[in-house]
Amino acid sequence: MKGPENFNLLVTLRGQKGGAAGEEIVGLEEVEMALSRYEGELRVIESDFPNVLLFDLNMDPLEAANIIKNSPTTVISKVVPVEAVVKTRLDSIIEKIMVLVSGKVKAGETFRVFCDLRGRRYIKSADELIEAVSEALMERFPIREADEPDWIIQIEVVGDSTGVGVLKPHQVIKKG
Repeated sequence: MKGPENFNLLVTLRGQKGGAAGEEIVGLEEVEMALSRYEGELRVIESDFPNVLLFDLNMDPLEAANIIKNSPTTVISKVVPVEAVVKTRLDSIIEKIMVLVSGKVKAGETFRVFCDLRGRRYIKSADELIEAVSEALMERFPIREADEPDWIIQIEVVGDSTGVGVLKPHQVIKKG
């Protein structure tokens, strides 16, 4: 298994899975246009999954997500800042999330785990992953799950690589 690709921004696009690649070209152009005023390289990382764009930016991915949120777009569906990328293995994912949570989430705060699973080679079900992460978090920290949480634990499985982020709810951008 190759090591995880390093990306810090994941963008999903509206469109049919397996449809024409037109959405991906338009989506890439929309991200490039939105971020064109900012210095730095916009490195695109190949994704084997339709309508999923991965970027390795040399700018803060939270700032990039916010810029894209406030830019006109037609095909961008979701923008996720990624804080760390690990191999797609349950223990690696949980271990990295524990490190990120320990530095951000305070006792008594609430969380909710979300997972988008692309490729089922290593993780069979998003629900199983969400349950395992939630249980590990509540076992280790004095925090609890909630429907309207203080923190979002976002897990983006992209084949061999998994991006994770411990984010405030407004930092995961969903566009209509």
